[in-house]
Amino acid sequence: MIRFAFLLVLSLVGADAALAHKALFVLRHAEKASPTDPDSPLSVTGQDRALALARLLRNAGVTHIFVSDRKRTAQTAAPLIEAKGLTASVVAAGDTKALLDKLKALPKDAVVVVVGHSDTVPEILRGVGVKTEVVIKDDQFGRLFLVGPDAGLVELAY
Repeated sequence: MIRFAFLLVLSLVGADAALAHKALFVLRHAEKASPTDPDSPLSVTGQDRALALARLLRNAGVTHIFVSDRKRTAQTAAPLIEAKGLTASVVAAGDTKALLDKLKALPKDAVVVVVGHSDTVPEILRGVGVKTEVVIKDDQFGRLFLVGPDAGLVELAY
């Protein structure tokens, strides 16, 4: 059922997507082990969620993955990176402008995954033209945003 819904959403995303990408997925990292460590790794639950993300996106044609300079974003993307044989591009957590510049430089047929943080995901979505207000609470994980044509937004869960 999830696979069908995912394929349906992908069929609605055309080359006119925000920043001219075929598809742009933006998500917050998975659950972290420590709420106080600024560079906390993932918890066991977070590691399981990272595997779920890789399963969900395994057939999405991902061509580019961006993570921040924090362990938890790289660890969230790691199973997908391994499955696709890709290398993640690292952009400093607070440097949304640099990330947006890198996204703009990608080819039109790119299928992009960006793993950010609760405070950067809304900023990234606004930066690619999404008008829908997105707020991610500190205890919310597993939300995956697909930016579609004309900066339309579809929210999935993983």
